[in-house]
Amino acid sequence: MAANNTPPQYVFEIVAIEAIKKFLAVDVPPEEVAKFFATLVAEQYDTDDLAADILALLEKILTFINSVEISDIDLLLESYIYFICNYEKIGMKRNKKPMFRSILKGQSLDKTRVYKASKSFVAYAYGMRSEVSPLKPDIWSVADEIEFAPIFEVIRPPVNP
Repeated sequence: MAANNTPPQYVFEIVAIEAIKKFLAVDVPPEEVAKFFATLVAEQYDTDDLAADILALLEKILTFINSVEISDIDLLLESYIYFICNYEKIGMKRNKKPMFRSILKGQSLDKTRVYKASKSFVAYAYGMRSEVSPLKPDIWSVADEIEFAPIFEVIRPPVNP
């Protein structure tokens, strides 16, 4: 498959953070978690290197988390998803409604996406420590992110009562 329809950077980061959350919640090897999340978005995007990149980011972020003192990892990961959905970078809101394309439109493969995502996460985490990074509001949920609904519907399927 040609790598012309890979997830945009922010979609890659959302999927990878969800994979990290799942890995921390269940007793499954990280390779299986990465492969599972790559298959979830296979209908929307080319996933040739996606599982390997998710695994690489999972390792980098968990290494970082292990190296610093973080009291609430779940809050950090959920707040980072909020940040990704709503901000390009610290202090710069994301344009969720581009004029001529969908925000979820596939892009050419960026071979540096793991590096960019890990640096962004580290900057966000340190920004939270210094109270510069936005923390997710208490009332926020992924259901509020209408523009990202097609992604969240696949990676966070609704739970039937």
